[in-house]
Amino acid sequence: MYFHNGHILTFDPSHPEATAMTVESGTIHTVDTTSGGESMDLQRRLILPGFNDAHVHIWKLGQLAAYILDLRGVQSIRAIQDAVQQKARQLPAGTWIVGRGFNERVLNDGRMPNRFDLDEATQQHPVYLIRTCAHIAAVNSLALQICAVDRNVEAPAGGVVGKSEHGEPDGLFYETALGLITRHMPAPTHAEYKDMIRRGADLLVRAGVTSATDPAVHPELLKAYLDLSEEELPLRVNLMPILLPDGGSQPFDIPALVTNDRVRVTTVKFFADGGLSGRTAALSRPYKGTDDKGVMRLTYEPFLELARKAQKSGFRIGTHAIGDEAIGLVLRVYEQLYAEFGGTRNRIEHFGLPEPAHVASMRQHDFVAVPQPIFLHELGENFVSALDEEYLQHCYPVRSLREAGIPVAFSTDAPVVREINPWKCVEAAVRRLSHRGKAIALHEAVSVREAISMYTQGSAFAEGTEKMKGMIKAGHMADFIIVNEDPLQVAPDQLGSIRVEEVYIGGKCVFKV
Repeated sequence: MYFHNGHILTFDPSHPEATAMTVESGTIHTVDTTSGGESMDLQRRLILPGFNDAHVHIWKLGQLAAYILDLRGVQSIRAIQDAVQQKARQLPAGTWIVGRGFNERVLNDGRMPNRFDLDEATQQHPVYLIRTCAHIAAVNSLALQICAVDRNVEAPAGGVVGKSEHGEPDGLFYETALGLITRHMPAPTHAEYKDMIRRGADLLVRAGVTSATDPAVHPELLKAYLDLSEEELPLRVNLMPILLPDGGSQPFDIPALVTNDRVRVTTVKFFADGGLSGRTAALSRPYKGTDDKGVMRLTYEPFLELARKAQKSGFRIGTHAIGDEAIGLVLRVYEQLYAEFGGTRNRIEHFGLPEPAHVASMRQHDFVAVPQPIFLHELGENFVSALDEEYLQHCYPVRSLREAGIPVAFSTDAPVVREINPWKCVEAAVRRLSHRGKAIALHEAVSVREAISMYTQGSAFAEGTEKMKGMIKAGHMADFIIVNEDPLQVAPDQLGSIRVEEVYIGGKCVFKV
């Protein structure tokens, strides 16, 4: 297919713009070269490389779309109770009610729901509601009873069980302690997992995402991904299997490596700490107005031993680390792995509050940072309320990372946030404003071109496919999007309004408005 009469932003430094390209057998064959055969007049529309979300929970997007309560944006505990009550009327007694997305910062009550709040909604159904960060959950009394959680329960390493002043569980669980509940809950079936993946993938494609990394895949979910055919999996996926289950004492087996055009399994995942918006990210000094420094989920020796085993098996390591304390631990392990294995391009997911020494180590050892600028917009008010000014001034320091020469891959971490539109993420990286207009470290803003590059080339580099993805270039996969406006020309506050009109993967149109 010969695409011509267009405006193509290639993001290839040797050939930044073009007007035409030829696609053959799913690959870009030529750029700016005349070709015969079937053709498509682009009518001066704009083509860009497809976005690559380097950290998004694909199946959880599908789960929220069709299987559980979506509580993102809910503004009061009363509204949460109403949603649970409505669901309870639809389900037989004893059926678990699951929801996700509440954020106490936007609740009028100014606090998280507890067991007593949820008891008011139903006492005939066990309830499990996940905070938007997925690192904290609230349950009702029936759920505590079913899971045999009482005042004598001991939290697993890296976890916390919330308790009242009288020592009774308050229904709140943090980090690995979530496993005390989830291991008693019925898991989705294989068919349901596949349906969730398909639904989530379809939502991403419609947003202009042609590749995505699912960064926390357990064995049953991995099997579901691998069982999906190319027709059922409309975008390319990079999967990061987890090795340590929440609350579990034994790690999962290291999976098999997979590398094909549609699916990659080359990186395993660890969690070093919690979430910043829920104040469980591990800090070196307390959250504002508290004595709390968050939750560290890993310790050095066991982490190093398991990461070394994975690296020996040919895997790279990706570790969730947001707080400076957690980042320091991860870098100690990574530096040791670097000494043993050389540059394997290990990555740190989020990398929210690094110190200058951490940035220097990332550069020296060729590690990759995977931040989420959209957090600044959707969760920025949480950051402002939780962090002192020194922390805020280097919160998600994207410009500093780029200027230091550190590879950066952009992502959303949805459904931690509601927004999967990459243009909103680009806008957040450029403007760095919370949803209420609070500026957060404006000196860390990047340009529109830089942001798009980190969302295309940067993400491809993070997964090891930079020679196949991320640019409109001969020899690269023909994964591209057509949009209605030139992002380099619109005002920064209008970036989020850019519309994706067509999406192509392997040269085939998979979405058209």
